[in-house]
Order: sequence, then structure tokens, then C-alpha cells
Amino acid sequence: MTSMKVFGVALLAVWFAAILPAQQDEGIMPRWEVASIAQDLGVQVDQVEQILGGVHPEEWAQAGAAYAGQRETLLTELGYLRNSAAAMARRPESLPIVVDTFLWIDRTNSMLISITDGVRRYQNAAVADLLESSRGQYSGAAEKLKEYMRQLAIAVDTQMAIAHEEAQRCRTELLTQPR
Repeated sequence: MTSMKVFGVALLAVWFAAILPAQQDEGIMPRWEVASIAQDLGVQVDQVEQILGGVHPEEWAQAGAAYAGQRETLLTELGYLRNSAAAMARRPESLPIVVDTFLWIDRTNSMLISITDGVRRYQNAAVADLLESSRGQYSGAAEKLKEYMRQLAIAVDTQMAIAHEEAQRCRTELLTQPR
């Protein structure tokens, strides 16, 4: 009878171990969807860079505008965003990589707003509209990443709480064993 109880407890433990990860992952955006967002970001960054290729802020200097350095910085940071998105596609479960990608989106988004205003004022409203449209596309990715970051943070926090509880249980068990 004692071996039946042990078997029952072991079976119950295996069942909980199988069901717990499924419950923790419930509500988290699937890995393939995060990878898809990352790949879309790469395409959207390419589009913004192509449009920026036709933007010539060095010609605006005669009108008193100083956007040339900002355009070059933006192009550099779009490269960082592309690299971060590629890293996120490879490791979508890494919270630091997801946060970095989100922050690069946010940084380039604000710079793109400024450049777009300059393009609209000093160069061509149609090109500014293209930039605005492209910025809107990858800003949508930022909203999805915001939700995913929240989900991922909750999952990591839950995993850490479980690990902490298990460590405390093991510590207690070790301390109560006879020496």
C-alpha cells in the first residue's frame, strides 16, 4: 500500500510538471509570431532606408535647417534596430533582446518624426508622407512588442518564483535531514 501511495504521488508530480509549463505559456505570443514581427521589422527598416536615400538634408542648410547629422545618425540607428530585430528573430524568448528591439524602435521612431517634419518643410510633402507611412508600419510592431514584453516579463517572474520556492523547499529539506 505504501508503494501505491508513492506511485500515486509520483504520478501526480509528473502530471503537474507536464501541465504547469502549458499553463505558464498560455497567453504568451507564440515564438513564430515574434520571429515574424522581427522579420517584418527588417523589411520595414529597409523601406525607411530606401526612402531616406532620397532625402537630402545637406541641401536644406541654405534655408537654415540642420538635419544632415540627424539623418546619418538615424541611418546608423536603423542598422542597430535591424540587428536587434534579427537577434530577436533568433531568440524571441530573451527579454533583454526584446526590450532592446523595442527601445530601438522607440528611438528611431522619434528621430524619424523629426526628419519627416524637415522633409515636409524643406523638400517634398509626398516623400514626407512615405516616411510617415513607413514609420506607422513599424510603430505597429512596437505595440505588439509592448504586449509581448509584458507577457514575457510575467512568464519570467512566474518561473523565478517557482525556482525560488523549489530552492527554499530543497534548503529546508537539507537542513532537516539528520547528519
